[in-house]
Amino acid sequence: MKKRMTGWIALLMTLLCAAALADGSDNWLASVLGNAQSGEAQAEGHYVALLQIDGELSEIDYIYDHVGTLDVLKDLADDEDNDALLLYLNTPGGNMYESDELYHALMVYRQETGRPVYGYMAQECCSGGMLVAMAADELYASRMTIAGNIGVYMTSVSDAELYKKLGVELEYIATGENKVPGYPELTDEQREIYRAMVEESFDFFKEAIASARGLNEEQMASFTDGRLLTAIQAQELGLIDGVMYYDELVDALSEKYPDAELKNVTPDGYGGYMASSSDSSSLNWLDELENLLNED
Repeated sequence: MKKRMTGWIALLMTLLCAAALADGSDNWLASVLGNAQSGEAQAEGHYVALLQIDGELSEIDYIYDHVGTLDVLKDLADDEDNDALLLYLNTPGGNMYESDELYHALMVYRQETGRPVYGYMAQECCSGGMLVAMAADELYASRMTIAGNIGVYMTSVSDAELYKKLGVELEYIATGENKVPGYPELTDEQREIYRAMVEESFDFFKEAIASARGLNEEQMASFTDGRLLTAIQAQELGLIDGVMYYDELVDALSEKYPDAELKNVTPDGYGGYMASSSDSSSLNWLDELENLLNED
């Protein structure tokens, strides 16, 4: 770590010397440091926020930071320099709770700010990911994107037979016959209880699709059976607005927001933002140096 710091300090000195030669004044050091600390120099200007949703939609996924993502959306809503949001989706789906909470947070961002949300589906956007995608004003995908798998399910596993083979007798003393569902096996009544829960969640899912895409129950019936869809099929069914490559969408947004940069605001899981090759300009060398010094 100290070797890395030494390298960055050497880089800092080299840049300061270069600034001195370019400036030619006696107060070059004060000028450089003063400008770096002033609000005017630090102002980043208007930007389109890039928020990546990678991995399983779960509070404990090692890639997707659910709590951090919700915090980012709150920060964006309060930032007047933010002009729009580009949602990059690469997820197989996940828990219904986290999927719905993220969808709701995106809708709150849209409603409170009046700013548009653009969605892009990458390698896959399935199940709960499709619910999140419905928060986008405009939705696009690559021609090789796998989408769909729209639906909700619950599982019930009984280990009663395993215990029996091991010679273990397990007995529950419960307050009601549905307190411990599925043991020793799921009853018809318990199946109906689970079915009602699944259908209720599915209704919320379909309401989000109908609202976002202007589709009725009959139109949705053709793809809400859990099937996977190609991007072209999704467009034909009215689920997305177009098929294009990610770079093409970025270029289109650059033309629409010529004075705004694309800034990656994806949380890195440690309370910060993750920089990517597509938006490295959003972090300057002083920011990098400060991060390294804080790590020591």
